[in-house]
Amino acid sequence: MIKYPKRIKQVVDFSGFNNKLHPSDIDAVLEFNNKYLFLFEVKLEGVETPIGQDLLLTRIADAWQTEDKHSFVIYCEHNTKQDEDVTLKNTNVVKIYHKYKNKIQNINTHDLLVNIANYWNIEKLKKSLNNK
Repeated sequence: MIKYPKRIKQVVDFSGFNNKLHPSDIDAVLEFNNKYLFLFEVKLEGVETPIGQDLLLTRIADAWQTEDKHSFVIYCEHNTKQDEDVTLKNTNVVKIYHKYKNKIQNINTHDLLVNIANYWNIEKLKKSLNNK
């Protein structure tokens, strides 16, 4: 699914910037029909999302959220060995941010996305998840 898998392992070097610059990343982004936005943060089991990264994700979600548009920040955990790839559908959702609120979760990521796709009737997402 990743277009250039070897490139994903490349590190972006921020040397030359002062040490007060703390770049962040978003592990995955899905968007459907200019109406549904999903931001994923995937961490090793037990590792907390840093405050700055959490603020970044929720601010993006808040900027997207309207009466007609829905944004979700999905916080996932895994216990995959360091030398193995993390498979998103096998991670566990521990928290979801939606409509300006956090909700603690304990559900498989694939199952959560199926639930959301069915609830909001997101056909493109349903089709994508059909191949478990």
